[in-house]
Amino acid sequence: MNVPFDRYISFKNADWEGKSQRVMARLQGHIDAADNPFWGYFAKKRTELNEKQGLDDLRVLHNYLPTLREILEESGDEETLAMLEDLEVTCM
Repeated sequence: MNVPFDRYISFKNADWEGKSQRVMARLQGHIDAADNPFWGYFAKKRTELNEKQGLDDLRVLHNYLPTLREILEESGDEETLAMLEDLEVTCM
């Protein structure tokens, strides 16, 4: 029997969607400020990955985790960095 696989089943009650949305909302401030060329690239890739490949924001964040971590550290955005790290530990 062919049963669809839900890779997020182990995240039950982890609020991975809400956490991903909150991190993306915080990152939007960086995207809007455009203080680093990465942010424009990230916004474009997020749209492409969401629309063309059907990837959700958790997967997009996971794809860019090391770069996001580095840029957030450099910018001193400790709050968003902590949210991203919590997402990584609980849901990635």
